[in-house]
Amino acid sequence: MSENLQSKLIAEAIATFALTFIGAGAIWVGGDLLTVAIAHGLILSVMVTATMNISGGHVNPAITIGMMASKRMDSKTGGAYIAAQLGGAILAGAILYSLGGGGAGTPAPQEFEGSMVSTQSAILVEAVLTFLLMTAIMGTAVDGRAPAGIAGFGIGLTVTVDILMGGPLTGAAMNPARWAGTWVFGDMENNIDLIIYTVGPILGSLLGVLLWDKMMDASDE
Repeated sequence: MSENLQSKLIAEAIATFALTFIGAGAIWVGGDLLTVAIAHGLILSVMVTATMNISGGHVNPAITIGMMASKRMDSKTGGAYIAAQLGGAILAGAILYSLGGGGAGTPAPQEFEGSMVSTQSAILVEAVLTFLLMTAIMGTAVDGRAPAGIAGFGIGLTVTVDILMGGPLTGAAMNPARWAGTWVFGDMENNIDLIIYTVGPILGSLLGVLLWDKMMDASDE
């Protein structure tokens, strides 16, 4: 492994660790929806800003898969990124578990207006939220015309408002690593959640990056 790739993987692991530790931790200590949304948004904003020039600041396997699908990253590097992200998230979950947090802070379908959000609806919500996140990433971090220095703020703000809307429905993970980091220390018997928090974010990410590229191709005509 080259030193350059090693630095990128360390950056991705640290950033995803921070997102999981602070985000899930804010839920564990009893934060309300606004507090949890701000905690996730602020820490992601800081971590994206800190790692942008090292690894690109993915901090999310779904985003990495989107970059692979659009040929911005090769599959070998992408797989290493995803392993680093999952490792960082699981380490954060392990520390929270050691503190007595168990699987606290794990996104899950919620009861809304008297009934549980269905699996299909949860996948749709996660897909839409991640689509909006990927659109923000493409517009503020990937597109060369984006104003300098705005990426971390724009991405963190998108996560904040996504959680404000989606939190009461699915917990608004938008990120398989953020979800898995605490899920592995909680109730792993519910395999349906594995589908929701992998398929939903990946679909949203792919739609976001492919639609953005389609728009950019059309604007060049």
